[in-house]
Amino acid sequence: MKQLEEENIDQLLDIINLYPSIRIMQISDGSHLLSKKISQLCEENEYEFQLNCNSDIFYQKSILKYADADHVKVKLINLEQPRYAIQAKMYDYLFVSSTIPDAQKSSFLKKTYGAIKNAGIIILFVSKGESAQHDLWTQLLEDNNFVATNILDIFSNYDLIISKKMHGWGG
Repeated sequence: MKQLEEENIDQLLDIINLYPSIRIMQISDGSHLLSKKISQLCEENEYEFQLNCNSDIFYQKSILKYADADHVKVKLINLEQPRYAIQAKMYDYLFVSSTIPDAQKSSFLKKTYGAIKNAGIIILFVSKGESAQHDLWTQLLEDNNFVATNILDIFSNYDLIISKKMHGWGG
């Protein structure tokens, strides 16, 4: 993942409603600054943060980085595994800063759907200006019971696709 601008990460994290007992998950293959900022927010507000790494190198670095952080759980995942939520916990926000191959996108959304609370938010990082990817993700989100999909332009290298899990539909 290309570098993100720190001030824009702060702006992005402003979407998180600061309610009690928020859980945040990130699926990443190498975004230390975003993970660091999410971790700081979670530590300050006593939230849970699960960092799912789908890269061995990122996982090894993250395990060391968050070894003393009680609010952070670091897991190594394979995008092909049956589900991404561990211990049946459901998350209010899911940040996806990992590259998801086109052939796995639909399956990926089905698996993440079960990890997100009703009315929870998924935030996908897509390379800037890739309208075909925007269209593909938007259609797949709709097909997998996500609504209110929007594209935000706050980073120089990425567009964000944000969508909400439809309450009470699809499982």
